[in-house]
Amino acid sequence: MWKSLSRRIALVCERIRDRCASFRRSLSGYSPFRDRRLWILLTVLSVAGYLLCGRFAIAVSPSLSHRIFILDRSGRTPRTGDYVLFTFSSPLYEEGKRHKAIKEVICREGELLTVDRLQRNFYCDGRYVATAKVASRKEKPLPLFVHNGAIPKGMLFVTGAHRDSFDSRYWGFLEEKTIEAIARPLF
Repeated sequence: MWKSLSRRIALVCERIRDRCASFRRSLSGYSPFRDRRLWILLTVLSVAGYLLCGRFAIAVSPSLSHRIFILDRSGRTPRTGDYVLFTFSSPLYEEGKRHKAIKEVICREGELLTVDRLQRNFYCDGRYVATAKVASRKEKPLPLFVHNGAIPKGMLFVTGAHRDSFDSRYWGFLEEKTIEAIARPLF
């Protein structure tokens, strides 16, 4: 039994040595610096990386229903339903560190935003848009942003799709001038 096992191991080792030797022979004289296809591939990948850099965003937060976004930095004014990329900080979120966030524009300048303080519901031009929570997942009390009237010029009301999203319901309006890009959901 041991002899047959040792013969099998010897045969396997011999096959591996033969394959390695044949692979080394096939590579003799090969140089990646002379391979034109490799240089074309590297050039195409470099150009694609340069052109696509900064044009995609990946959202890891559960506050959005989409994960990958194409960024539009054309400077166009966002419309209701657009997703926007911006940088914000709040003492209520990670000790005030600055973060990039993507949220959906729910209500724009000139539209009527009303807040039902008892139910903590938000309405834009009479249509329900969101409900604010009383406390965070860590049981910290959350402030309620209250504004009853037209949204001021240059301001937006933005929210996430998840009920735990930290958004305008708690920190108020987002200034349009702080928007870095309009984010179009890819999937």
